[in-house]
Amino acid sequence: MAHASESSRALCLIGLRCSGKTSVGAELARLRGWEFSDLDAELLALARESAAFDSAGDVLARLGLEVFRALESEVLVCALARPGPMVLATGGGVVERESNRELLAGATCVWLRAEPEVLCARMRADSTTRPPLIETRTGADPLLEIEALLERRESWYRALATVAIDANAGSPSALCASVEAALSKGQRAEP
Repeated sequence: MAHASESSRALCLIGLRCSGKTSVGAELARLRGWEFSDLDAELLALARESAAFDSAGDVLARLGLEVFRALESEVLVCALARPGPMVLATGGGVVERESNRELLAGATCVWLRAEPEVLCARMRADSTTRPPLIETRTGADPLLEIEALLERRESWYRALATVAIDANAGSPSALCASVEAALSKGQRAEP
């Protein structure tokens, strides 16, 4: 697992969709008194400067994967350039670009890991419009698509992670406690 530098001012949550990055990130930021940012929300705000979009999924559907990933990279650069300490909930696919992985390597990254079956159940219960799981819809069961994404991204998540947290169960508060305990045993996230 990676270890961020002592000067890291960002605690970035990484992991697959529905692993809890946004809810845990918001709670961590509140508890620490840090700024919170959600990369998908920032991407949506940037995209809305030129057209009306309903969600990050709508941006992906209408503009395509390459434009979506370029916007994602742009907002990641801007977010990580902010001066104060922050918690950043990334999109699950942010690790797809090498340039993004290089940026995230300078932050403290917390990998929220959950089993594909858990993620699939959460996705089915979530009414949020989200981007397709896989760039070209395969028509496969979403569980198979989640497993394929995990297989493709797991080594990137692992390489970036300062710590990995079991996010299969637990409230955001309980997961925050797990994050803080794991960070206190190793790399500190405080600036």
